[in-house]
Amino acid sequence: MGPLHLLSTVKTRSWLSFTLFLLVYINLGWLLQAQPASGHLWLLMLLMTLGLAEALASPWSVIRNICTRWFSSSLRGFVSAMIAAFVAVILLTEVSLFSHIVLLLSAGLLYRLDATIMGLTDMQALFLILMTALLGLGLGSLSYFIIYG
Repeated sequence: MGPLHLLSTVKTRSWLSFTLFLLVYINLGWLLQAQPASGHLWLLMLLMTLGLAEALASPWSVIRNICTRWFSSSLRGFVSAMIAAFVAVILLTEVSLFSHIVLLLSAGLLYRLDATIMGLTDMQALFLILMTALLGLGLGSLSYFIIYG
């Protein structure tokens, strides 16, 4: 099986990453609706979804340039390491939250990889990721509302 055959197989299997990505966001919408989530939490989730979609769709060279400039100072590097350690402790104490974040990131990366293989531009990938995520959040919330009222 050559690389071209593998590429064509991946292109025909992109519905799998779409389904996985959609199911992850349906689960998130369900969980948000199951909790007595305030409007602020929903707004935070929508902003997080937009940020994740932008991070997945943006060119990695731009992210690398921003990170290189940020870590050019030893003080910035130290502050970033301290913040990362603090966030790691919080995430490890909240394993359930951490597992949802990892699931969102991994499904998003797989979906972005398939968008790249399909030859989509960065803007098309951003639109596709964002619309799928918002559709999943809405479907999850709506399905919980329909079942449990």
